[in-house]
Amino acid sequence: MPSDLDTEYSPSSVARHPRRSLRLYRERGAAARDRLRVEESVPYGDEPGERCHLFPAGASGSPALVFVHGGHWQESGIDDACFAAENAVRHGLAYVAVGYGLAPERTLPDMIASVERALVWIADRGPSFGIDPDRMYVAGSSAGAHLLACALADPATPRVRGALLLSGLYDLTEIPETYVNDALGLTRETARDYSPLWMPAPRCDAVLLAAGRYETRTYLRQQRAYEARLAGSDLPVVSQVVPDRDHFDLPLDLADSETGFGRLSLDRLGRVTPTS
Repeated sequence: MPSDLDTEYSPSSVARHPRRSLRLYRERGAAARDRLRVEESVPYGDEPGERCHLFPAGASGSPALVFVHGGHWQESGIDDACFAAENAVRHGLAYVAVGYGLAPERTLPDMIASVERALVWIADRGPSFGIDPDRMYVAGSSAGAHLLACALADPATPRVRGALLLSGLYDLTEIPETYVNDALGLTRETARDYSPLWMPAPRCDAVLLAAGRYETRTYLRQQRAYEARLAGSDLPVVSQVVPDRDHFDLPLDLADSETGFGRLSLDRLGRVTPTS
């Protein structure tokens, strides 16, 4: 029987329709890959999981939205991470879905290093796909938000314009006491080492933190703690708990001008001004 701590680190325990949301990730991503120009499974590194799906915006010198998927560092992949591509391209953004390999085959530092390599690769090779490396934005959900926060704390990682971090975990010190650690194998010490709460602030111009209203108390508490950490570093940060959204359906609003959070995300991406 799951412990209380296991339940707190299980977003599906409070989400409304997680299976429906996961199905929509795959369906919308497949539609985007069918309808848009896309460079599929482009290698950005030597590891098997270091691949990305890249959707050019159609104009030279376009800004880019780079998305890093979630899945407790042990599930999902780039085929499930293309759901926002059509929205992004519609608003003049190239879209890059980044894979990084999964536990237990890969360790947490391996994954962080992969995300760092992906950002370096996009900054270096992006112009050949019409991307302006000086107008790169990043977004990540759940484990993806954590990996981006870690990667952007490294001074060797290219600075980005903005980071949109959705439903992230920023303090991993309880993870060794949960079922999530069966694949990760963290100790309490290594969990702290890879916790953004104790890392330098992300190297970007501004951060948007967001979580759905239907999250566990732990996810909402961690967002508040990371907001305070970033505010104390003088990095501009906006934090929002989005009504009528949960851990799984919130990412589906990304860059969607038909939703309130989607308009806020587009505003942070320099595309539109939100109307609500």
